[in-house]
Amino acid sequence: MKFSTRLSFLMMCLCAGLASAVAQNDTIVADTAVIDSLSFISEVEDVLQDQLPSYDMSVLFMPLVFDKQETIPYDKLSGVDTDASAIMCAANVNNYAQADWLARANRLSNRLHGARNYVMVNRPDLVKYNSNTLPKAPEESIIVNDPTKQKVTVADNPDIAPTALGQEPVKVKRWITSFTSAIQLSQAYVSDNWYQGGTSSLNLLSDQLFTINYNDPSGKLLFENLVQWKFNLTSSAEDTVHSVRVSEDLFQINSKFGYKAFGKWYYSASMLFKTQLLTNYAANSNDIQAEFLSPGELNIGVGMSYSHSYEKPVKLSHTLTISPLSYNLRFSKSLDPVKFGIDKGRTRNEFGSSIDYTLTWDIRYNIRWMSHVYAFTNYENLLLEWTNSLDFSFSTYFSARLYIDLRYDDSVAPDPKLGYLQIKELLSIGFSYKL
Repeated sequence: MKFSTRLSFLMMCLCAGLASAVAQNDTIVADTAVIDSLSFISEVEDVLQDQLPSYDMSVLFMPLVFDKQETIPYDKLSGVDTDASAIMCAANVNNYAQADWLARANRLSNRLHGARNYVMVNRPDLVKYNSNTLPKAPEESIIVNDPTKQKVTVADNPDIAPTALGQEPVKVKRWITSFTSAIQLSQAYVSDNWYQGGTSSLNLLSDQLFTINYNDPSGKLLFENLVQWKFNLTSSAEDTVHSVRVSEDLFQINSKFGYKAFGKWYYSASMLFKTQLLTNYAANSNDIQAEFLSPGELNIGVGMSYSHSYEKPVKLSHTLTISPLSYNLRFSKSLDPVKFGIDKGRTRNEFGSSIDYTLTWDIRYNIRWMSHVYAFTNYENLLLEWTNSLDFSFSTYFSARLYIDLRYDDSVAPDPKLGYLQIKELLSIGFSYKL
C-alpha cells in the first residue's frame, strides 16, 4: 500500500475512533500525544513529496543531520504504531491517560527516531548535514572576578572538557618560578616645638623574594630554591653623622634537594646561607656594626623533608626539614667575631642537628601569613630564629606588611632585660607586586 494511502487510512480510522469516544463520553478530551504522533507521520509524507520548502517549517526535521546508520526499518521500530486498530485503541482517552507517562514519552521518542530514519534511507538527498562535518560550537566562557587585583576577566569554562582531537601534546613545565617584590615607605614629621618632643624620620623597606622549583613529573624528586634580600633604610634627624642608616639587611639563599621516600616524605639535603650586603653604622658614629660577610652563616644538613599543600578548606602550604646530621659555620671577615658568638679566630665550626619549617597560609583572599622557623643546636648551645610577615593587600599594587622576628642565641652575651632573646618588629605600607 502506498505510504500516502496508508497514512490517510490511519487518520480516518483515528478520527472515527475519536468521534465514537466523544459521543459516548462528552468529558473525554483527545490525547495530545496521539495527535502529535500523527503530525510526525504527516511531516514524513510532506518531506517525501517536497511540500516543505525549508526545514524551518518542520519541528521534526530541523535540521536533518546524519549521525549513524540504522538497520531496522521504520515500521519495525519498537513503539511505532503502524496498525490502524492499535491507533484506534489508543484513542480511548480514559485508558490512555492511565498509562505510564514514561512509556508514552518513550513511544513518542521512538516514533520521532523512526521517522527520521525512514527519510534518511528513502531520500538521502534531503540529508544535507553530517554530524562529523558540523561547524564547531561556540566556546562557553565565564566571568572571573579577582578581588585582590580588582579586575574582571573572561575565561574559558573549566566545566567543559575540550576535545583531544587535533591538539598538540601537553608540554610539562619543568621549572616553576615566582617573584614577589615589596617596596614600602613610612614617614613621620615632628616639629621642634612639639610638646612631647620626638624626631622626624623616613624609612624605606624593600623585600625581594625569588623562588625557583623543579617540577618533576614522576613526583620522586624535590628541588626547591629561594633567594631573598630584605633591607630597611632609615633617615633620622637625631643622627648627625649619617643621612641614611641601615637598620636591617638580610640576604639569604635556601636550597633543598630530595628523593622520595614514602608518602609526602623525602630523603633530603639542605643548605642555608645568610649574610648582609650593605654596611651598617652605629648612630652618630662611624663604627661599623655589620657589613658583607660580617657576620655570615652557612648550614648544611642531611635528613628527611616533608612537603604538602592544601587548597580546601583553607589555602595552606608548608614544608618541614629535619636534619639529624647538620654542619653549621659562623664567620666574620673583618669585624669583632666575639659579638657574633665566635670564641676563637674568625670562624666557628659546629656539628649538631637542625630543623627548618616554612608555612604559607592565605587566611583570606587579601591576608597572607608567612612564617619560617629555623633551629640549630650543637647540644651545648641553641640558636632559634622565628620570622613572621603578615600581608594585608588593599589592591593589586598596594599593601601593608607587619614583620615580627624573634631570635634566641645563648652563645652571645645576654641582654640585661631580655637575656638571650632578641626582638624586631616593623609595620609598613606601600607598593607590592607578585609574578
